[in-house]
Amino acid sequence: MCFDIRMHTGTTVEHNQASVTGFSTAETQPDALSPLRTIVHMLVTGAVAAVATVVAWFIMSRPSLPAYNTSYVLKALSSVGSVLVILFAAVSVYYVLHPRPSWSNWQRRVLGVLLYLAPAGLVITSIGIPLAATSLYLDGVSVDQAFRTQFLSRLTDTPGWVDMAYPDMPSFYPGLWFFTGGLFARMTGLAGWAAYQPWALMTLAAAFSMLVPLWRHLTGSLASGATVALVTAVATLHVAPEEPYAAIVAVGMPAAMVMTRHALLGSRWALFGVMVYLGLSANLYTLFTALSALSVVVMAIAAAIREKGIRPLLKLLAMGIGSILIALLGWLPYLHALLTQPHGPTGKAQHYLPKDGTELMMPFFNVSALGVLALIGLVWLVARHRQDDARALLVGILTAYGWAVASMAMPVLGTTLLGFRVALPIALLFAVAGALAIIDLRGVGMPKFYPATVDPAKSRGVTRVFAAILAFGTLYYAIDIPMNHEKKIDTAYTDADGNARRGDRMPADATVYYAQVDEHLVEKLGKRSGSTILTDEQHFMSFYPYHAYQAMTAHYANPLGEFERRNEEIESWTQITDPDELIAAMDRAAEEEGWTAPDALVLRGEVPAEEGGPAGSDATPMEEAEFSYLIADDIYPNQPNVRFRTVHFPASAFQKHWDVTQIGPFAVAVRN
Repeated sequence: MCFDIRMHTGTTVEHNQASVTGFSTAETQPDALSPLRTIVHMLVTGAVAAVATVVAWFIMSRPSLPAYNTSYVLKALSSVGSVLVILFAAVSVYYVLHPRPSWSNWQRRVLGVLLYLAPAGLVITSIGIPLAATSLYLDGVSVDQAFRTQFLSRLTDTPGWVDMAYPDMPSFYPGLWFFTGGLFARMTGLAGWAAYQPWALMTLAAAFSMLVPLWRHLTGSLASGATVALVTAVATLHVAPEEPYAAIVAVGMPAAMVMTRHALLGSRWALFGVMVYLGLSANLYTLFTALSALSVVVMAIAAAIREKGIRPLLKLLAMGIGSILIALLGWLPYLHALLTQPHGPTGKAQHYLPKDGTELMMPFFNVSALGVLALIGLVWLVARHRQDDARALLVGILTAYGWAVASMAMPVLGTTLLGFRVALPIALLFAVAGALAIIDLRGVGMPKFYPATVDPAKSRGVTRVFAAILAFGTLYYAIDIPMNHEKKIDTAYTDADGNARRGDRMPADATVYYAQVDEHLVEKLGKRSGSTILTDEQHFMSFYPYHAYQAMTAHYANPLGEFERRNEEIESWTQITDPDELIAAMDRAAEEEGWTAPDALVLRGEVPAEEGGPAGSDATPMEEAEFSYLIADDIYPNQPNVRFRTVHFPASAFQKHWDVTQIGPFAVAVRN
C-alpha cells in the first residue's frame, strides 16, 4: 500500500478545496485518491488498524496494572498517550502541508502511515489504556451490556444469524458486528464475553482510520482527511463509545451525506458507496440507517425539485434497491419468520423515553471544545448553505433534529423513535462541519465572507487562530475522554467477569458460583449449546452460551418469542405445587406454542434438606420452601421503563422429574 502524499502549495491549495466547496473528481487533485484507490486504502488501513489495536490490547493486558477506579496511573498513561498521538498527528499534518524538498519517498510515506493510523491510536490511548486492567468493556456487563455480551457469546458458540436468547429462531437484532465478533473470538480462542473488549476496540479503531482515506478522497487532501477523521474519532469517543456497533455507523454519516450529493450529481462510485453504507449499516444499527436513509430521500427530492426532473429520483431508486438487497442478507430470515409465524408486538424496542429524549442536543451552546467547534460549524453551514457539501451536512442535521422532535411527539401513539440516540449523529455532523469550516477558511480565506472588511493578512491570522483552536480543542477533548466516561469505566472494574474476577481485585458477587452451576449443568445435560435454561441471572447468560427460555427484557426480546405471553406462562407455573402438573404444563406450552421447554431452571432459594439442600434444624421445610424468579415487565411510558417483580416457585413442584441441587445461593433444577 502506497501512502502518496504529494503536496500542494500556493494556488493549488485553493484549487484543492474544490472538493470541499464543490464536487470535483479525485483525479484533478494533486493529493487526492481515485475512487478505486480510496477503496483499497480504506480496506488495507482498516485491517492494519485492527491488527495494531489487538496487538496493543494484548500487550496492555499483560502487565499487572492498578485498577482505574482505585488509582490515577491509568488515567495518567492515557493522557500521555493521547498527547503523543495528537502531537505526532499535528506534526505530520504540518509537514504534509510544508514538505521538506530533501525528503525521500519513504519519509513521506511514514507521515502518511502516521496520519492513517492516528485515529486508531486515540482508541487505544483514550479507551484501551483505561480498560487495560479489566477484561470487560465500558459498563461491564451491566444493563444493556448484559444482552450485548450475551449476543456475542451466543454467536461465538453458534456462528450464524441466530437469536441471542431463544433457540431455533432467527435474530431480530442486527447481528453483523456480533457475528464477525464471534468469528474473531473463535479464531483467537477467546470466550465470547472475553472477546467483547478487544473486538470493540478493534472495530472502532478500524472505522476511525478508514475515515482518513475516505475524507482524503472527498476533500482532495490527506491533511484535511486526517483532520476530519481525528475530529470525528474524538467526538465519538467522547459522546458515545459504549455501543461500538452503533458508533461505527454514526461516524460514517457525515461522509455518507457528502457522498449522496456526489451520487445525485452523477458519481457512480459515490452511489455505490452510499448503497454499501446503508446496506451494511442496516445489519449493524438500524436506527442510524433509518436516519441516514431519510436524509438521502430528502436530498434526492430537493434535487429533483431544483432540477425539475426525475434523474435524482432514479438515483435514489438505485441506491434504495441496492442497499435493501444488501440489508436483506441479514434481515430476510427474520422477516420471513415474522410473516409466517405467530409473534408478539414488534415495537417494544422503542418503548424508552429517558430525560435526554425530551431535549434537543445543541452542542454549539455548550462551553466545551466540541461546543466551540460546533459553533464554527454552525456559522459555516449558515454562511455556505448554498454550497453543495455544506447543504448536504445541513440536510443531515435538520433531518436528525426532525427525527428527535418527532420522537417527542410519538408517545401520544404509545411509542417513541428513540430520539435521544440521535445526539451522536448531531454532534458528529456539527463537528465535521466545524473541521471543514477551518479547512475551507484555509483555502478561500475570510474575505470570502467579508471581502470589504478583511484583508488577506488578517484572513491568514484568523485561520491560524481557528487551526489552533481545533488542535488544542482536539487535544483537550481526547484527554478528557476517560474522565467523561468515568462511571462506565468504573463499572467495568466493579463487575465480575466470566472468570468471577473483578478488575479492581475486590471480592466478586454470586458470580463466583457460576462456574459450579455451569459444571453441574454440563454434567447433567451433556452440553451448553442447545440446552434451554430458565433463569433471571443475566450475567450467567452473558458468560455461558445456554439458550434462554425467556429473554432479559421485552425491549431486547425477539418478537417471535412472544415475550409477554411467555411471562404469563411462567407466572402460571408458579401456582403449581404438583410435580406432574408442572411437567405437563411445560410440555403443553412446548406443544401448543412451539416454545422449547426448559431443560433446567437456575433460581434463587434454599433447597429443602430432603431434596439435596443443607441439612440441619434450620433447614426450610418442604411445604414452605420457595425458589424465586424475577419477571421483567414493560411499564413504558414510565421511567425506568422496566419493572422487575419477584414470583416464587414452590419447591414441592420439583420433588419429582427434577434433579435439584443447591449451589451457593442458587437452586439448580435439572429435568430428568
